[in-house]
Amino acid sequence: MLILLEKNFHLPHVLPLLTSKAGLGKLFKDTNKDGVIEKCDFDEAVEKISSLHHWKSNDAAFKEAQDKVNKIWDGLREQADKNKDGKITKEEWQKMWEGCIKDVVEGKPFPAWQQDYLEFMFYANDTSGDGFIDRDEYTAIYQLFGFSSDDVNVCFDKISEGLPNQMLSKENFETLWREYFSADDESAKGNYLFGRQKH
Repeated sequence: MLILLEKNFHLPHVLPLLTSKAGLGKLFKDTNKDGVIEKCDFDEAVEKISSLHHWKSNDAAFKEAQDKVNKIWDGLREQADKNKDGKITKEEWQKMWEGCIKDVVEGKPFPAWQQDYLEFMFYANDTSGDGFIDRDEYTAIYQLFGFSSDDVNVCFDKISEGLPNQMLSKENFETLWREYFSADDESAKGNYLFGRQKH
């Protein structure tokens, strides 16, 4: 899978900042180091998250997570995999995001697979199932995917600033998610949802 979540510089204000964002790509590992996004990368993410939640392969929660990831992959592949080879190249990834962000800037909604991905990531983070993400839950997920303790703490402090007990509700998470993809201000809270941006 691609390590960088990159897009082109063709849109004013928003896209230049987005080209530097690497966060979402870190949530999946390129298992065969071939530089493309494939279904196996999503499957590995489900395995990691399931281990954190202590889900077994026959548990309903595991099956629900797998179904959600399959839906995300199908939607992403339909939108980005232009040559239908079951792989999304860096070029296909960039072109897909250019179109997606252009639509969002123009007031159109994110594609359906993005909403599914948002839902999956919130429930992946909410390991207690109480409807909130606290520091320990956020730390567990992002360290599982290779984020440093320093990054995790700085980012959680930023995204939970001003929230009761520093806990993120699903509504808070969705606001941050959308801000990550649409904010043109580098200091916006949403830009810390997936790690500090490296410029």
